[in-house]
Amino acid sequence: MVEVTKPDYLSLVNQGGSGFNVSELVTAMVAAEIEPKRSIQNTKLEKTENSISGIGYLNSQALITKDSFDEISGANFFDVTSSNSTGVSLVITDETQLSASNRTISNVQIARKMVFALGGFSSVSDPLEAAGVTIDIDFGTWTENNADNFSFSEASDNVTKQVSFTSKSLTDIAALFNDIDGISAQIVDTTGDGTNYSLVLSSENTGAGNGFRLSETGGSTRWETTLIPSSTPENNTFSQLATDATFSLDGIQVSRSGNTITDIMPGIELTLNADVSGDVAVSTTRSNSKIRQTIEDTISSLNEFKDEIDRLTYVDVEGAVNGPLILETSATMLKSNFKKLAIEPLQGFGSSAIYISQLGIKTNSEGQYYLDETVFEKTLSTNPEYFSALKDDNLSSSTSSASVSTGLTTEIPSGTYTVDYDGSNWKFGDTILTSDGAGTFTSSTYPGLRIETIDASPAQFEVYVGKSFATKIIDLMSETLADGSSLKSAETAYQNLSEDINERLEKLDVREELISTRYTEQFGAMESAMTQFNSTKTMLENFIEAWKKQK
Repeated sequence: MVEVTKPDYLSLVNQGGSGFNVSELVTAMVAAEIEPKRSIQNTKLEKTENSISGIGYLNSQALITKDSFDEISGANFFDVTSSNSTGVSLVITDETQLSASNRTISNVQIARKMVFALGGFSSVSDPLEAAGVTIDIDFGTWTENNADNFSFSEASDNVTKQVSFTSKSLTDIAALFNDIDGISAQIVDTTGDGTNYSLVLSSENTGAGNGFRLSETGGSTRWETTLIPSSTPENNTFSQLATDATFSLDGIQVSRSGNTITDIMPGIELTLNADVSGDVAVSTTRSNSKIRQTIEDTISSLNEFKDEIDRLTYVDVEGAVNGPLILETSATMLKSNFKKLAIEPLQGFGSSAIYISQLGIKTNSEGQYYLDETVFEKTLSTNPEYFSALKDDNLSSSTSSASVSTGLTTEIPSGTYTVDYDGSNWKFGDTILTSDGAGTFTSSTYPGLRIETIDASPAQFEVYVGKSFATKIIDLMSETLADGSSLKSAETAYQNLSEDINERLEKLDVREELISTRYTEQFGAMESAMTQFNSTKTMLENFIEAWKKQK
């Protein structure tokens, strides 16, 4: 109960009217009626604003934790190296496909673009071809038969394109060629004195099939890629022919149209930077130091979130310093779900479930996460692949003769699913699959799921679908931060309550002013009457005193 300070009314006695200090009396009476109600509302407002602030802290920590595990999910547990990185460089694209290995790449010839120069122009601005020309452009493959003899084969999908102009400058002609898909053009001042220019045409892409042939419909060799350059008076030359990249991988000859190759070493992007005549050793090794760092980062992030949510939901047995979200159901539920993730098994990473405790992440008696060095080193030695469950989702099969893929929005619960024919239907666990009869299986239950097998009627095998620990944490934090989350609903409810309490306080302010005005008017009237009464009393007393003296 709120106590209103009572004034010493005897000290308020004055010599006129009622004898009281009316202003102080009115203030005390108004406070006695308003302050207890105001105190109750202010206490509610303080608790409400603390809850809103607490939710803000929790949202902030959820975002920090989500960002931390986004980084953890992108960590690399492997190192890839090249003995000649200037010639051949490597980038990891999918660690789930990697294993420790040593490979040899030999005799690299990089893929090149075609470069053809039309030389002998004296000006970039003088008009050319007053009579007009039309140039056909075809795409295909050039072959150098000898130093001054070339042959051309059109691509099977070639579509002839044309460039036509009349009285155009070399600058304008270069722009016309640049408008043709598959070709780029630039003007080169070959001598540097502004009197000798070449129009250099290049294919936009590397690869033998991306060469091009110019043919002037009137037969003029000025605008042609001739088969025998020395037979023409123009200085047109093949500076470089379009070629495929070629090299050998562990003795197997390989060719590709480009220099960036993603389909030859699973999980690795290979880039050919320069020709290499000898061997290049490329290796893939598991990095124990990177695994340890990621485990330590995980423990740090888990403890950071745990400490914050424990602070916000802290229960003080004496009731003095409770956390601002002590009674908030959504926060308590989040705390419970967070703890549950650390003890739940990670399914879908093989035939056996994986627990983060097997990775060395454990909790002490106070619930703090720490690294158990003995367990960590043991797993690192015996089952290093387990650590991928910390950061990488898994989608794989138990046989190399079956591949599995999903769409971006496909959602399949984590677990192990048996693919088998039950005599009537192909099944994915308990779900019926649709077969095309040639080894491709899809599912209407899980749109986007696609299973491809070498055998149209494969023997029973398993499909593993695993969600990493990092993904589970990220999902939990994303759900917490979502507009439709229970925590967001609680925040909205507290904000509405805060507005309601502020409205009540505003109404109390209005009521306080009205009561103060009313009491002031009432006591003002009383004071007027008392003053008049006291004046009459004094007059009578003076009359009686004068009458006594006459006697």
